Amino acid sequence: MAMATLCLKRLFYLWRLFWTLVAFPLLSIGGFLLATTFIPLITLFVGEQGERHRRAQRVIREAFRAYLALLQILGLMKIEVVGREKLRDCRGKLIIANHPTLIDIVLLIAALPKAKCVVKAELFASRMMRSIVSAAGYISNACDPEVLIEKCRSAIEAGDNVVIFPEGTRSVPGQPLHFQRGFAHIATITGALLQPIVITCEPITLVKGESYFKIPKSRPTFRLVIQNEIDPQFFLKHTTSRSRGARALTTYLEQVYQPESHNA
Repeated sequence: MAMATLCLKRLFYLWRLFWTLVAFPLLSIGGFLLATTFIPLITLFVGEQGERHRRAQRVIREAFRAYLALLQILGLMKIEVVGREKLRDCRGKLIIANHPTLIDIVLLIAALPKAKCVVKAELFASRMMRSIVSAAGYISNACDPEVLIEKCRSAIEAGDNVVIFPEGTRSVPGQPLHFQRGFAHIATITGALLQPIVITCEPITLVKGESYFKIPKSRPTFRLVIQNEIDPQFFLKHTTSRSRGARALTTYLEQVYQPESHNA
């Protein structure tokens, strides 16, 4: 009996390894099709920029939802969303999340309505990705700070949810998280409510510095915990300047996102 169980586990591991080697290149193929076919087609005769952005965002969201559904059907992962109802009417908020794995942005966009993302400037330099992020109205993190804040303000006032990773890059397992203050300045200047989302993965996989095909021994579970929203005005009331309020907000959220707090 024990030998049969061990064999089944081994077979399932090999199954996951095979489909992992297939599924992650499929993400690049899907990006190519979005960039060259689907997004140009659905935005071709749309003159208003905001509507073009919304249509592209919907296509990206549905593509990511289909992709994640495929990964779950193949047994490559489980996905749990705790507090999903808090996202049902989520509009015009600053979405912040930690960044432990390669597919965090896929998980977030699939879960969020009307998402605009602050993304790395390298994506705008990529021939394929530039057309996708531009069509969706995503915002480059290389913008001048004043321009970045105004773009975020415009998106939030239009009802879009602006997604930003305060770490700026994927975190390193076992190391404390350090947030850049850009998100806090955006929040305190625009007054936008923050919607924190905590992402965990157990067993951990798709981390910084490791190949995507280095899979764990058991199927990983990705968990998104939707926290209560935060009003940045609370941190401004108890400080003498906006910059100190932004610093206090950053420090508070760093504590919320520390790994030990997830297990509390």
